[in-house]
Amino acid sequence: MDSKAHPEKLPDTVAFQDKFTREFMVSPKEVKEGYYLFKSKTGGFTMLYPKNAKIDRMFYEKHGKYFEALHFGGGRGEENISNYIRMIYENRKITEDIDVNVSLLSDDVHYNGKYTKLELNDKTIYFGKNEQHISNNNNDIIYYFFSYVKSKHSHQAVQFIYAVTCKDANHKCSIDVQKEEERAKMLMKSIKFQY
Repeated sequence: MDSKAHPEKLPDTVAFQDKFTREFMVSPKEVKEGYYLFKSKTGGFTMLYPKNAKIDRMFYEKHGKYFEALHFGGGRGEENISNYIRMIYENRKITEDIDVNVSLLSDDVHYNGKYTKLELNDKTIYFGKNEQHISNNNNDIIYYFFSYVKSKHSHQAVQFIYAVTCKDANHKCSIDVQKEEERAKMLMKSIKFQY
């Protein structure tokens, strides 16, 4: 997308009204209800992108065509739910060492459990989940769904962390953990590596 496009002619969504986020969107047409098509600046992958999420420019990092890190977040204010996604894309031989990469991911999310292996045609997803209690308040829990998404045809991989919590712990919010897990998996599965 042309980042100089006139915002008033674009969809009234965070993804298109935020100038930096808009640079990653392929088109203003939703490819699935509530989602646009995102394309990484390395050109390494595309994926579904929530229309109400904003990419944080401060945490964005890119090195050549082999490394890209980004955070994006949004939420559903009316439900008092906040979520963010952290991704690291790599296209290097090191991605072939699954144990090391999964271990790094586990350290990031304080996880010491097993991963479920999801085999797809073009990629393998090593999936895990956990929750972190920030305080004694029952609304103060962060649910994490995370994975290491590895291409079967190249040295490309994405470390993917999806976190969801109540936006304001002092107000009630009901997080449907099962639905959030489905949403996280849908986004992980939507990653398509470009060769």
